[in-house]
Amino acid sequence: MSIVVAACADADRIDVTTVLAHGNCQTSDTGVKEIDYKTLAAYRGTRLLDMTESPEANAHPMHLVAIVPGEYPTAEYGLEVNGEPAIKGGELTIAVRVNKPAPEAILAQMITRPCLVVGVADPRVDRVRVVDDAARLIGELSLAPAKAP
Repeated sequence: MSIVVAACADADRIDVTTVLAHGNCQTSDTGVKEIDYKTLAAYRGTRLLDMTESPEANAHPMHLVAIVPGEYPTAEYGLEVNGEPAIKGGELTIAVRVNKPAPEAILAQMITRPCLVVGVADPRVDRVRVVDDAARLIGELSLAPAKAP
């Protein structure tokens, strides 16, 4: 019986891939939104060369979900997935933790926007909801339907 319970529990879990975790993304947008690879490069302060996606990438599309909780007064803030993302009825809930600098750290005073970009490839997901480690909503979005190859 425990094997069946374990299998059912795993059916509600989804793997997400951390694509980018950066302490100061080059964006003025806060919240949660779906982005493309060109925007991903711009978040990091770079740009992509003109390239085409491989047929394998088109056959197995990955949604890129950018999470930017807000602005912070210094460097050294960061984000990470906190716990196991879970799906219920097509909605994926991702909890994130905002990592803060040490209280005694001497840091430049500058506005930063830490971001986390995760990849979601599971076709069961049609909506993403992101909460912080206190279960406060950061944002939510509906994913665009996957493009046919």
